[in-house]
Amino acid sequence: MEILRFDDAGNATPQRKKSSRGMLVVGLVATLFGISSAFASSTITINSNAPVALGQGVTAVTACDTEISVTPKSAMRVGVSGPKFYLDTITVSNVDNSATNTTTGLGCQDKIFDLQIFNTDSPTVTAYSCTALNYLSPKTVSITPSGDTPATCSGSTISFRVLGGISDPVFAIPFSNVLADISYFTLVSRDPVA
Repeated sequence: MEILRFDDAGNATPQRKKSSRGMLVVGLVATLFGISSAFASSTITINSNAPVALGQGVTAVTACDTEISVTPKSAMRVGVSGPKFYLDTITVSNVDNSATNTTTGLGCQDKIFDLQIFNTDSPTVTAYSCTALNYLSPKTVSITPSGDTPATCSGSTISFRVLGGISDPVFAIPFSNVLADISYFTLVSRDPVA
């Protein structure tokens, strides 16, 4: 009688291979492949298949300050023809708005900034006109932390005056209903016409 025998007697039933780990790996790979295929099968069309360029280049030619930053802000809106990117504002920051230093020539207080926006999609480089920018009437450039200054547009140049006495001003030039197919900007400072 070997019923109570506890020594190294072999197991009468054959051992099954442990394949549950392998099945989990195969199942995980199949699931990931299925999910990625489902996401990759969707097609999204933005800007009516037109290229989207959001201010890839900035040229700042300002004798009154060498550290100015120009930054576009755009937003996507869905209209009748589908989703498109629109230019909301262009901000000009890091402006030295102190009075002009007679030794260094730096300081932009009371200078006029001229902003032009260009598109290079056509055969020649062209600046957007005031009509194309919806800048037919004078606008107000908001200055953070406080203040406003008027902005005008003539031909293809948006102009506004740099006010002094504001600590670290950020100038926000507003736009409405302008597609954001912009190649680059130029910002030039000049003295006001007497």
